[in-house]
Amino acid sequence: MGNVYTKRWHKRLHQATRWVLIALAVAGSTLCWQCTGKEKGEPTVAAYYWSTVFGLDSTQLAFIQEQKIGRLYLRYFDVVMRNGEPMPNATVQIQAKKPGGLEVVPTVYIVNNCMEADHPQLDSLLLGRILQMSETHDLGPVREIQLDCDWTKQTQGNYFNLLRRLRERAKRHGISISATIRLHQLAQAVPPVDRGVLMMYNTGDITKFEGSNPILDMKDVKPYLRYLPNYDLPLATAYPVFAMRVVFREKENGGKKERKNVPSSMFHVQWRFAGIIHHDEYLPILPTDTIVERQAAPDMVRRVRQAIDSLRPDAHDEVIIYDISKQNIQRIKQYHYEKVICHPVADRGSLSQ
Repeated sequence: MGNVYTKRWHKRLHQATRWVLIALAVAGSTLCWQCTGKEKGEPTVAAYYWSTVFGLDSTQLAFIQEQKIGRLYLRYFDVVMRNGEPMPNATVQIQAKKPGGLEVVPTVYIVNNCMEADHPQLDSLLLGRILQMSETHDLGPVREIQLDCDWTKQTQGNYFNLLRRLRERAKRHGISISATIRLHQLAQAVPPVDRGVLMMYNTGDITKFEGSNPILDMKDVKPYLRYLPNYDLPLATAYPVFAMRVVFREKENGGKKERKNVPSSMFHVQWRFAGIIHHDEYLPILPTDTIVERQAAPDMVRRVRQAIDSLRPDAHDEVIIYDISKQNIQRIKQYHYEKVICHPVADRGSLSQ
């Protein structure tokens, strides 16, 4: 990679910084919230902010205060392959000041194909860019950095090497490293990080018309629960509060009509899958198309939460909401997610359904 590679990262950062500095920095800097007043058995509640623009409106600020959210996992940028090198992409634009008392955890999504080869300088580039962004936009102090990658057995070695190097380098700054853990990764080796976040969303196949709910369903979760008791890593757990619209189209398959997933539509769609957000994609909708809205039912979240609680109650010391967009907050209130996720009724019984 060398100096040219490093300069390209710095150039992209400076370009993003110049754009951001002309934006308004408004939102609630005088507010100060701490995660206090928790009743016994209640988790610490945190939230993901997974967007390309950071700016908390009055609805989000009120929700953070009501739920005593003290930690926000803010997606700083993605890492994608470009011209044979892993490069930053879709850097967040900071348009508001961080509210006082709210800890920001810089979170970086790494596309899996970036880990098909080892990149010895990537840990240094990641840490340098994160620290510079945090300082420039007053998002610190940085106590933790989280990496999100859907690694596989083929990319595990290179990804774990990156984690080891980053953890050692970050430790010199007093920073810990966490990593997201998907269900299938519970059956693999434990990553060399300080703690993990168990992702209890996007557990199924979004392209299937029938079957389990692709956002969260016990049918998809249950086969992996046996790995939880002996998974040797401190865990937090993230639960979904989002919805998505999926378009299916009738197509011929050997003389038989089948519904196939269409990856875009004529109306505004937000896809939140594998850590990537796609939106504003348009295609004509046909009269025979079927539009399905997917969301995790509160009762399903409760069942999954109870099952995890019976095996690894410590995984609920911190519960993270994915994610804290304005639309999702409306949904949380409508379906009383706060009673299911944030302040559940004590119930430690296991679920075998």
